[in-house]
Amino acid sequence: MYARIVRASLTAETDEEAVTYFQDTILPALKQHAGFASGYCFYAPADHHALMVSVWESEEARHSAETSGLLGQAVSHLGNYFNGKPTVDYYQVTV
Repeated sequence: MYARIVRASLTAETDEEAVTYFQDTILPALKQHAGFASGYCFYAPADHHALMVSVWESEEARHSAETSGLLGQAVSHLGNYFNGKPTVDYYQVTV
């Protein structure tokens, strides 16, 4: 299994809207891709930080989802909620 973790600082004015967008738009788009295992959004309201985690059955499935047009459009809109550039990290899931 492989994971992509996006860390972002959200704007205070739209932070709750960003979480809802992940829940209602990003997660359903992820679920449409072959090899998707699970997805989560962790949000810290006190400092407006979010972690968006997607878990994939293979590295190829993760990469395929990143290059698809549908997911790309949904994720590009999420950028409207970021306060600065997010960081993206990739991990192999070991447990």
